[in-house]
Amino acid sequence: MKVAFAAGKIKSKTKKRILTLGIFDGVHKGHIRLIKDVVMRARNCKGISVALTFYPHPYHILKPKKYLPLLISLEHRVDLIRSLGVDVCLVQEFTDKFSNTSAVEFVENSVIKKVRPDEIIVGSDFSFGKKREGNIDLLKTLAEKYNFKLKVIEPVKIGHKVVSSTLIRKFIQDGNLKQAALFLSRKVSVVGKVIEGKKRGRILGFPTANIDCGPEVVPPRGVYLVKVIIKRKKYFGIANIGFCPSFKNSCPRVSTEVHVFNFKGNMYGAIVEIEFLKKIRDEKRFSSQEALASQIRKDEKKAKGIIKYLQL
Repeated sequence: MKVAFAAGKIKSKTKKRILTLGIFDGVHKGHIRLIKDVVMRARNCKGISVALTFYPHPYHILKPKKYLPLLISLEHRVDLIRSLGVDVCLVQEFTDKFSNTSAVEFVENSVIKKVRPDEIIVGSDFSFGKKREGNIDLLKTLAEKYNFKLKVIEPVKIGHKVVSSTLIRKFIQDGNLKQAALFLSRKVSVVGKVIEGKKRGRILGFPTANIDCGPEVVPPRGVYLVKVIIKRKKYFGIANIGFCPSFKNSCPRVSTEVHVFNFKGNMYGAIVEIEFLKKIRDEKRFSSQEALASQIRKDEKKAKGIIKYLQL
């Protein structure tokens, strides 16, 4: 898949271009249905499938004083879009100036001039332009003017609930990993870089990798059975999310540390994915390092028992 930033132009003049647009935070079950439809349509007409996404998240620009954790990072988002078979992913930088672009100007400048789509496929709740003034009705009018087909996909529902990034974010923050995974169509995970920590795990006999999760949302504080993906290889482990309350100089903000089972080697600087499989316990303060090490041994034993029982 080709990735172009600042919504670069599609150069092919002969192949039909099938486009979808959206933030796609989480690339959840609803997004997957939409993107797969674009890919299938492009393959059927021997054309090019294109996904146009936005970064940073518009919320971060329009409401900078309010905190909104992302379901996944931009890199994770692009990787998931790639895995669905998209030919080209365009990343449009979302700035203050861009946020004031009218709906018509956006379509004319960022869609028609740069992509020249033969067909656009979007969800029924798709909105665009300054103050989200553009809607499906306007898009239908512009489709007639610029001679592109428009297909509107209805929202995906599970039970009576519409699949949305907002709902999935709440599931994760509430610790409801099972529901979040159902709506995502995959396990809840974060992708981050292994950074140098204070090496407290080594002192306890359980070396850990400190993961910089950036703006990605993480489950509530506690210890979790996880699957760790390092350079396409998969390992099990236990992860601690929290402030390390058993140490005098506790973490100033929530940290994510992972003890990887049966792993040998240096992980510093590696990009890893952490899949959260099951919560083992809440975060707890221990009176001594010996007591903490004893509990970690119990956590590891419990985690391995779950692996064996569930045949993961």
